[in-house]
Amino acid sequence: MWDALEAQYGVSDVGSELYTMEQFLNYKMVEDRSMVEQVHKIHTLAKDLKNCSKEAPCVLPDKFVAGVIISKLPSSWRDFATLLKHKRQEFTIDGLIGTLDVEEKARAKDTRGKEIVGASSANFVQKNNFHKNKKKPPQNQTKTTT
Repeated sequence: MWDALEAQYGVSDVGSELYTMEQFLNYKMVEDRSMVEQVHKIHTLAKDLKNCSKEAPCVLPDKFVAGVIISKLPSSWRDFATLLKHKRQEFTIDGLIGTLDVEEKARAKDTRGKEIVGASSANFVQKNNFHKNKKKPPQNQTKTTT
């Protein structure tokens, strides 16, 4: 009976592991959700892979998971992702999360400054009259000859 239970739950563990792998590989980061929140989800999936199988845990190195996270950043983050790739340092997951958090907060601050709802702006131009003290030439004068 024990063997039957182990066989049944062992198979479900494999199915769970494959499902988690699929979620990890197919996860798409989106613009309208917090990057840090989404990175935590990817990190959780990587940890779940490690815990899926007791016989052969699927341990992904932090360097690999950090690279996956950078590659999954949305298109508006492409320049920032390129900047991260050019750095000659290895990221820990926590270090990458901190870096993304700082960037996300800076972007939010920039966006708030630009998007004040209902705000309008106008330019006021004032004509300065620099010749106030000079005599104005007479206007509409006609010469009369007799």
